[in-house]
Amino acid sequence: MIAVTMKPLALLLLLAVAAPALAVDPSPPANERFRAATGDEVPSFQKHVVPLLSRFGCNGRACHGSFQGQGGFRLSLFGYDFKADHDALVAGTEPRVNLKSPLESLILRKPTLTEAHKGGKRMPVDGWEYNLLHRWIKGGANGIVKEASFAGLDVEPKEIVFGKPGAKAQLRITARWSDGSKEDVTPLCRFRSNDESMATVGAEGQITVVGKGDTSIIVFYDNGIAPVSVLLPVSDQIGSNYPAVPTPTRIDELAVAKLCKLGIVPSEICTDAEFLRRVSLDLTGTLPMPSEVDAFLSNTTAGKRAKKVEEMFTRPTYAAWWATKIGDFTGNRERNGPLGGEQGLNRAKAGQWYDWVYRRVRDNEPYDKLVAGIVLAVGQRSDQTYAEYCAEMSGYFRKENPPDFAARPTMPYFWTRKALGKPEEQALSFAHAFLGVNLQCAQCHKHPYDQWTKQDFDQFTAFFAGIRYGAGNRTETQAMKKDAGLGALDEDSGEYKRKFVDLLANGKLLPFKDLHVPQNLKPRPGAKPGTRVAGRVLTPKLLGGEEVVNSDYTDPRQPLVDWMRDAENPYFAKAFVNRVWANYFGAGLTDPPDDLNLANPPSNPELFDHLAEGFVKSGFDMKWLHRTIIASRTYQLSWRPNETNRHDERNLSRAVLRRLPAEVVYDAMISATASDAEQKRLHTDPAELRAIGRSSGYADRRKDDTGYATTLFGKPPRAINCDCERSNEPALLQTVYLRNDPEVLKLLERPDGWLKQVAKSKTADADALVSQAYLRVLSRHPDDREATVAKKYLADAKDPQAGLRDLLWALLNTKEFTLNR
Repeated sequence: MIAVTMKPLALLLLLAVAAPALAVDPSPPANERFRAATGDEVPSFQKHVVPLLSRFGCNGRACHGSFQGQGGFRLSLFGYDFKADHDALVAGTEPRVNLKSPLESLILRKPTLTEAHKGGKRMPVDGWEYNLLHRWIKGGANGIVKEASFAGLDVEPKEIVFGKPGAKAQLRITARWSDGSKEDVTPLCRFRSNDESMATVGAEGQITVVGKGDTSIIVFYDNGIAPVSVLLPVSDQIGSNYPAVPTPTRIDELAVAKLCKLGIVPSEICTDAEFLRRVSLDLTGTLPMPSEVDAFLSNTTAGKRAKKVEEMFTRPTYAAWWATKIGDFTGNRERNGPLGGEQGLNRAKAGQWYDWVYRRVRDNEPYDKLVAGIVLAVGQRSDQTYAEYCAEMSGYFRKENPPDFAARPTMPYFWTRKALGKPEEQALSFAHAFLGVNLQCAQCHKHPYDQWTKQDFDQFTAFFAGIRYGAGNRTETQAMKKDAGLGALDEDSGEYKRKFVDLLANGKLLPFKDLHVPQNLKPRPGAKPGTRVAGRVLTPKLLGGEEVVNSDYTDPRQPLVDWMRDAENPYFAKAFVNRVWANYFGAGLTDPPDDLNLANPPSNPELFDHLAEGFVKSGFDMKWLHRTIIASRTYQLSWRPNETNRHDERNLSRAVLRRLPAEVVYDAMISATASDAEQKRLHTDPAELRAIGRSSGYADRRKDDTGYATTLFGKPPRAINCDCERSNEPALLQTVYLRNDPEVLKLLERPDGWLKQVAKSKTADADALVSQAYLRVLSRHPDDREATVAKKYLADAKDPQAGLRDLLWALLNTKEFTLNR
């Protein structure tokens, strides 16, 4: 860095000269500048023509933007391939632009219905839109010629708080360009309301508020997308009329700040029993034990809720539940495993994947380090021979004294899935798992709701070129097969796969495929730097970031990890924060949680930024994130609504009733019906859990029918890149299952269950039995009415054991059991 000193007077003169350049007034809008049919200014193809066609919908899916085009004329979908669009307009045997006779141009005649046009009338003759296109054609119909690039959008106002339904407000949109120029582009923008029952927006950017609540208006221009927050208070309790609400944490301050604008008063704090059940299910995926509920309710010490959370962090069920959750979005699934000879190991590998993540969650390894262990995973290490690598892998599958796979520095199975055979598939899965970004649209065309173009996708994909799971050293592979008696068998045959598994179990050394990661070397003299993708040489480029010279890195994935760890990264921390938040509130701050895009703004941007920044500053400490969310009053609010928040489900004014995740429902049934001894094992040994944990990656039904039940309740198959695979929606078959399925009845009457324990102990105290039943299923004591009804039923039953069974069955079939509130 070069230090520069300057006398004060000279500095003031310099600032005076520079000041006008820093405050450039935007050019007037196109509807003013091109109102007349004639004039000196020629419209710009990028700044004016393409945005106008986009506003008309000409490059939409249903019109000329479709892959086959319309009427022999095709534009790039959503209009971002300027060269292709220009060629489509001016080139060919029948161009849409007639340079010799501009007024005969089809681009003018069809949208005005001077000639037949299936797309209908888009503009009037002699309107400013018509004149803009006409003047562009008369000026030579030029494409992009060394123009400044688009730099961003400024929206005024960024937030609008309306006073009454029917009120209107006008937006003003300013485009910024790389040369410092600005232009009012309001009439060239497209607008969309994210909730038309709350607010609508006209083609000219005028917003009309319709209903109470809040939503966003989305502005589209060129490659820019910007949200505008729109609010209409639901009550008169705003400003000075808003009541005093406790805000003990920064989360609460930011949540209540928005509620104050909306006139929504949060509910009261939840009861201790509600808190214990809620946090136990959310943090550990398991019900609290009856004795734990009683101890917590009788505890009168200050800070007992925070202390309980710290104690829960030490439970194996905490690590088991969050290893299960991480397995969801990273794709740990038995049926995703590789084909070929190793196919018989797919279930074991899914279990090893889980074990590896479980160890790191249990030890509270920083999330960025956990992810780096997946992203930078290798098969054969640089200090290993191929034979040593095969010996290591063979050892993991032997029956006696296998090495601890979870101690392995990296976990390669994310990359070895059969669904990730191509760089494009790897890019899509990586973006979904670790960035919460959906790039699928950009694989073919401009993303409709985000900044990503096909060029962005291709350059991002370049990071993954050459990564594959395939055969290792061929000579040594054949020798190992021959030595094991596998040389004459087809690797894809069932016999080979069965023998492969059996030989490994008995300690035999067998050949394994290897995860091949290209070792980037300095390019040869004269060679173009970059990676060959789809026949082209592309320079890898971070999403929304810089191009990367891969030859500067030994592993082409390393710049991705470095970028994700950067405090300025807009996706990595937010993706995990959003998924964790969704676990606790039923919806992400941006929802769906895996769709961070510009047209899907968070419900509370300041709160989202605060949590993401705090997560990074904590060193990506997962427990910090859980602890911070749970400690907030916002998380601990009651589900009971008041008059102002009865219809609020997005602004954190109350706990929203939500169905328990499939695995949690199933294991809760196991726990509620288990004996005291079995209940204790479920809380201390994750291997005792049937749905959460190691088996969560198993794809098929097992002898205990867990697969059927968890699928019925919405367990994600982990087959595609979408958090939407998990369903928490109620369904009729779920009710039928809980009421009539043989497995539920079998759980109630199993030999090691609670009912058998009661029968053996010959307990006759009706009060105690009823309280125990409620504590086991609903984690609370019954109220007076419930206790009276339950005790009367037990007293009237011909068989007390059958009466208790009916009570337990009835509680399992309440809505309260399958909800977290």
